[in-house]
Amino acid sequence: MTPPSSSKPRRGFWGIVKLTSITGLLVFAGMEIVLRMGLFPGYSEEATRPSIYNLQDSAASIGHSYLGYALKPNMTKDHGQPHRLTTHNSEGYRGELRAVPKPEGVYRILCLGGSSTHGTTPNTDADTWPARLEHHLTEATGKKIEVINFGVFGYSTFESLVNLSFRGVKLEPDLVLVYHSINDMRCALYNAGGEVKSDNSHWRAIWPEVMPSPGEQLLEKSLVYCALRKEFTGYLARFKVLDAFAIVNYDPFAEDPYANEVVSPVGFDSYRNNLTSIVAVAKSHGAKTMLISQAMDRADIKVPSRQLQWDSTDRLGRIQLKVSQDTGAGYCEARPVLEQAFAKVSAETQAKEVRSKELMRSSDPSEVEEGRKLWMEFSREGVFTGDVHLTDNGANILAEAIAQSILKGDYLPK
Repeated sequence: MTPPSSSKPRRGFWGIVKLTSITGLLVFAGMEIVLRMGLFPGYSEEATRPSIYNLQDSAASIGHSYLGYALKPNMTKDHGQPHRLTTHNSEGYRGELRAVPKPEGVYRILCLGGSSTHGTTPNTDADTWPARLEHHLTEATGKKIEVINFGVFGYSTFESLVNLSFRGVKLEPDLVLVYHSINDMRCALYNAGGEVKSDNSHWRAIWPEVMPSPGEQLLEKSLVYCALRKEFTGYLARFKVLDAFAIVNYDPFAEDPYANEVVSPVGFDSYRNNLTSIVAVAKSHGAKTMLISQAMDRADIKVPSRQLQWDSTDRLGRIQLKVSQDTGAGYCEARPVLEQAFAKVSAETQAKEVRSKELMRSSDPSEVEEGRKLWMEFSREGVFTGDVHLTDNGANILAEAIAQSILKGDYLPK
């Protein structure tokens, strides 16, 4: 007997596929519309589809053919805080543009260093230690003295040697100051880039020219794809800071890329060689050199390798002193001056830094203003804002110590 036919049509496999596909497309289209309407904070086009070019627009640096990266010329950045201002001149260094050739009767000092020289945390160009050094020397001597801030955040002696050789000497310095150690320490210990290499290629990455594939370009036209990528992959992490493009295998979530059971001597030998070469380059262009010991808030290094980092920094300090003795370069023992000043900073003052940052993140304008005032108080009373980074006060203490060394030594014309 033939079973009676059902009044409902039987849906075949391809019918189910068709229905599922249409449903999926409708859901996808709906999600795309919702995202484009901006109804989900944090999933806008800007938040989910960044690129190195977008990041570069707001950055203070640009890729450079032989330095990895350099300061962006003609830049003004207020850091979103009205009390802070950083400017780079048309030649790409911080502060006032200096004339070339050097005017007659001017004594010119060039300062090499990383972020603590460039001034990551002093509030204005005038608050960095090179600027304060110019103030102290001019006030003490009445002479025409120019101090050029040639520091760049993230630079070690590798970049500073190249920067001096190809860009700094044209400014005709009479004295070159070198304030380096923490970045060289990190280069010497870095373990995520493979074996430590004498050319620092285990650390310094080639600045990328990003060329996404045609398939990626097509997929990125969809905000749904971009949102899913943001939610389920670590793709966007590298766009938060430029370190991702400047350091080999940079991982913002790495617990401690400086921990090593066996420390290679290569990075320490490189530091010695780089300092020696900086002195030689300066001398060949008629300039003297002074090496400056770098101070830090040691307690701010909290990773497991902190003791190794402290010991390695001390090791670099001994190398620095030996290079000074071997080459005849000047030496300024600034580290104990800063660290002694830091030891006198009260817990109340240190608390102002923490509280000020909390308040300045508020959506309440009155709390933001209160935070700004607390920050300015901390800047005048504190010494470090973290590891080697200085407050306005710390930068001034360093500048005074260097000024004293210069005034006591045979540097300035009689």
